Amino acid sequence: MAATPLSYYPPEDQLAARIKSIESNASLKAERNATTKDGKLPHSLESPLAWSRQDIEKDMHKCILKLSDTDITALENAAKAFEDQSIPLSSISTENFVLPQELRDSLRRVSDQCYYGRGFTVVQGLDPIKYSPELNVVLYAGIATHVAPQHGFLDKNRHKVLCHVVNAASEAPPSEAAQKSPGFTNGPLAFHTDNCEILALYALEVATTGGQTFVSSSYQLFNELAQTRPEVLETLSDYWVLDTFKDYSQFPPVTRPMLHVSDTGDVMFTYSRFPMAGFQGKQRNPSLAPVNEAQIAAMDAVQYIMAKNAVPLPWRKGDIAFINDMAIMHARSSFTESGQGLQRHLLKFYLRDPAQNWKVPVSAQKQWDKIYGPNTPEGGRDEEWCIRYEVGQENDWESNG
Repeated sequence: MAATPLSYYPPEDQLAARIKSIESNASLKAERNATTKDGKLPHSLESPLAWSRQDIEKDMHKCILKLSDTDITALENAAKAFEDQSIPLSSISTENFVLPQELRDSLRRVSDQCYYGRGFTVVQGLDPIKYSPELNVVLYAGIATHVAPQHGFLDKNRHKVLCHVVNAASEAPPSEAAQKSPGFTNGPLAFHTDNCEILALYALEVATTGGQTFVSSSYQLFNELAQTRPEVLETLSDYWVLDTFKDYSQFPPVTRPMLHVSDTGDVMFTYSRFPMAGFQGKQRNPSLAPVNEAQIAAMDAVQYIMAKNAVPLPWRKGDIAFINDMAIMHARSSFTESGQGLQRHLLKFYLRDPAQNWKVPVSAQKQWDKIYGPNTPEGGRDEEWCIRYEVGQENDWESNG
């Protein structure tokens, strides 16, 4: 096993010390300078999606859509009209969730911002307390269909398109709590992607303290590594053996890169420490290839650079975040909840906007087909919408930190 300690969420002081040691190592510097390129990795990514903390703090106002009272009334009317038609949620569209043109245009600009702007937008102004669980989902889905209309499967069995993110570990017996994935605890989440196109999060309720979601640019990460640690990019673009922590007869380990590069130089990350480092009771299967020093160094570099450039999402209860998961990673601070029952409660979608025509590298296409492709023998899609959280639901989800 590797001598360097590996954990899901490395302490900041230890992480900084390891990064400093690597960057000051003369032999490693020589190795980096001698790194040979195969021609596939671009030298840099020139895009608004590449931003530092200082850049995005200046542009944060561009990443917020504040709904007016008129907008909210229009959304409520559209949701009521949709419900009156008894249309299945899987068939929601811009044609049956009808909005005024000005609001439609505003939501289309959210899609543009996600794909070709700064990579995320927070839609502010809803008050989820006013609505039933069903109406909250209709409002959320209706807004989403104007931003990115295609839904992805979130669960391992490829049926469910709506996920409830809650601190499920808090109400489970200790033995079961230890088996929960990071996203379903109240602990911090390391920077990661959910391995989808557009990640959407609707805050039905927030924590008493903490629980802040942070975003950071994967494109900026690429550019900084290309300049200072090109060997990390090479490691990330190699094939990694990822534990699923599930029954291997049904869900065997996945072998794929963490960094995907197309023949035309398009780049995207599908990244998480979790399948390599494990978490609490979910430990990496010793029968799998051991995590090597280069992989640990790469994961540490990712966490360090992403944290350096991260900004908190400007959201609160009732807000919806749309995040380009292909170009932005996200993380979460630990949190506390008061009272009894689950408090912090997010609704999650995996979305896609085919009209944006984002190119997916070949090495990631299998994952995209799994999420956004058909799930019936006839080539159609049979979608299940979980309107309410049910205990144990979290065990079905595919990516959880």
